[in-house]
Amino acid sequence: MERRIRLRRSVDFERVRQEGRAWSHPLLVLVAAPNPVGMVRIGVVAGRRVGTAVARNRARRLLREAARHLYPRLTPGWDLVLIARPPILTVKEPQVEAALEQLAREARLLQTQEETG
Repeated sequence: MERRIRLRRSVDFERVRQEGRAWSHPLLVLVAAPNPVGMVRIGVVAGRRVGTAVARNRARRLLREAARHLYPRLTPGWDLVLIARPPILTVKEPQVEAALEQLAREARLLQTQEETG
């Protein structure tokens, strides 16, 4: 993911966690809050519960890649925080993408075909 579309500052993560709404799946949690920027920004988190540093890095890579594939279809104007859960390490990338797409659909963050072009 490009640097400009990523959440990096802890105050941004905290704002999304405080003001946003969460949707959960066994593999991950999606927290979304509106932003004034007019574009989608995404932050990825993998806590120590997920495992060792190597495991957390793999979980973050899986989430970033799933978000990169879904990014063009997301409705602009939202900050998203993706939180990895331990079972994410037992699945492959397509399952993570499917889980993220399911959560985005539940959160009504996916654009319809008419909106995308």
